[in-house]
Amino acid sequence: MQINLFQQLRGNVTTGSTDRMNRAVITSRLRSPLGIFIQFGIVVALLGSAYFWVAPASDAQANQAEFQESLDRINTYRAWMGVEPLQMDSALMAAAQSHADYYARNSGNMPGLHNQTPGAPGFTGATMRDRAAYFGYEGSINENVGLSGSMVSTVDWSIATINHRLTLIDPRYTDIGFGVVDGMETIKIGTRNFSQTAEPAWQAWPVDGLSNVGHSYLGSAPSPFSNVPYPVGYPITMKYHGGGSVQFHSATLSANGSEVSALTGVGDGWLSRNTMMILATNPLQANTTYQVEVEATADGDRSTHTWSFTTGSSNTSRPTLDGGSSPPPSAPPEPTATPEPTATPEPEIEIPARLLQTDEPFQKTWANADGPVAMDMIDRSWLWGPDTFLNGTETYYDAPGEERQIAYFDKSRMEINDPSADPDSIWYVTNGLLVRDMIRGVIQVGDNEFVEHEPAQIALAGDNLSTNSSAPTYASLRQHSAMNSGHQEPDRTGQPVISWLTANGELHDDGDVPSGVTYGYYHGETGFNVADVFWDSISTAGHYDWMYAVGHPITDPYWVYTNVDSEPTWVLVQAFQRRLLTFTPSNDPDWQLEMGNVGRHYYTWRYDEAPPN
Repeated sequence: MQINLFQQLRGNVTTGSTDRMNRAVITSRLRSPLGIFIQFGIVVALLGSAYFWVAPASDAQANQAEFQESLDRINTYRAWMGVEPLQMDSALMAAAQSHADYYARNSGNMPGLHNQTPGAPGFTGATMRDRAAYFGYEGSINENVGLSGSMVSTVDWSIATINHRLTLIDPRYTDIGFGVVDGMETIKIGTRNFSQTAEPAWQAWPVDGLSNVGHSYLGSAPSPFSNVPYPVGYPITMKYHGGGSVQFHSATLSANGSEVSALTGVGDGWLSRNTMMILATNPLQANTTYQVEVEATADGDRSTHTWSFTTGSSNTSRPTLDGGSSPPPSAPPEPTATPEPTATPEPEIEIPARLLQTDEPFQKTWANADGPVAMDMIDRSWLWGPDTFLNGTETYYDAPGEERQIAYFDKSRMEINDPSADPDSIWYVTNGLLVRDMIRGVIQVGDNEFVEHEPAQIALAGDNLSTNSSAPTYASLRQHSAMNSGHQEPDRTGQPVISWLTANGELHDDGDVPSGVTYGYYHGETGFNVADVFWDSISTAGHYDWMYAVGHPITDPYWVYTNVDSEPTWVLVQAFQRRLLTFTPSNDPDWQLEMGNVGRHYYTWRYDEAPPN
């Protein structure tokens, strides 16, 4: 199905030919949800044969002893990294055991190792989160499943992977539960008070000075790296848990004075994001010391991290620190000829219905930022919105076929301009310069091509102009913005924000505006101040890079008096290239700071019609 939207564009093409413009369309696309389940639902890992054996069921006392040994081992790993120990939680223990029991009763008829079917014998919840809640645990949940016949072996294997490892050592988790039935082990981990940040801010594995490290890694599906011929080297991870955003610049691995060929990349999953992953292209050599160097900028500070570790004599060596400290011993498992896979999902982010019809990079971008909001895992406002309201393509002359893929959300528009670009780049999916264009009065249809338009007569915040006629609009900001050639404002850092804007663009400093907001930062590149409430939020946000998501400030912050649900309300607004930020002191604290509904505003302005519901 195609929806032709170009016929509603008004104005003239400033650069480019009108015959090309007539091909501007938005095309609706349908995708199977199957691939989304694989990408966002589970991470399937392939276990090496050396880690598997089949054992008979143990009695409760033996199980409890092995659970304690497994917990001691996990907490040893965490202690080496300066991370607080996990505590066994009775609700998570019950949830883990119930899932192991469910597996035993339904192993031939299961929708994946981490899901249950309503009505099936032993059903306690479709998802890991549902099962924890069934036994009274409310919070953020993760889960590892092993098929080794030994809980301790599953722990040993997990620490030698990427996603399974990150589950066990994440400092934000506080509680753990174990369950086992005839060769199937469940480790359920969680916290009742999840945080975006944690200490230590930097977390590397193998830790500095670790000995007897394994040699190889057999990969996982979906793989953190594409087209990799396994086995490769033992995985090395460096994760940032601190405030603000992080950008990794380089990562190198060396041994015996020479650099080792390695694959490097930053994860994009719920747990692997903000994580540098390093895999030597070949298994590591036995009894060899390796040096790692990672350079990154975190929260505006650039730093270089260096550490070393030494491999053991075999791939199944148990890591030790300082020459002797090691986790409690256990009998090594006997291998089987054909190991079965295990799976560990990150918290299951449900992709909303319309977004399922878009390309996967759009879904991943949304899930990383707004998935936790949609699933009540965190209390904050939307970065994009609960779902896309329209997706397809729009004319863009510098994109392949002169069309780029787009998805409209309440708060912005996602775009893919070059499908052949690096999909691991943060800029593979961009969000449009919509605020800039609505203030300037142009529609961008190429790198240097624009359709002229009137600046947007749409209320910056609050109700529609039909019931809010005196509300300031995007057009009201034009003369005070970077769109007014050469306009800049002096540095007012530390001064109170008292200026308020009228619908005709006048500024006043004599209104009864809310107090307590100051100018917190001056952006010299564009010459505008940023309100402290906005700067404190965007400069420390853990779920997005502020320059990527928001862009340069193109106005100062101004108060506007506008109707919100028919009630006159003071709202602080500030325009950035990509977003309009609003601060409403009268809102509940978690929703005082919001992204304006720029995606809906832009669609209405560009196509002269209300967005689809």
